[in-house]
Amino acid sequence: MSTIDTHMGRYCLKARDAGNHIKGSITINDEGGTMLTMQEFDEHYLDDVVNNVIYPITGGNRDITRVLRDQMVKAGFEQSY
Repeated sequence: MSTIDTHMGRYCLKARDAGNHIKGSITINDEGGTMLTMQEFDEHYLDDVVNNVIYPITGGNRDITRVLRDQMVKAGFEQSY
């Protein structure tokens, strides 16, 4: 079972493979590390997490989105079609 708990700048992504879907949360923290906002998600595919959750939360920042996706792939999450 794949899991990830990673921090990148102000963003913290936690997720786990829950069988046929990916459950987790992404938070935005202030400079001191205090959580400003959190969004929980339950998506079926890796690309859904990236396109529907990570990309909008990062304000459309493609570089951060790409790095977080790469981290999820390294943690064992796969895009299944």
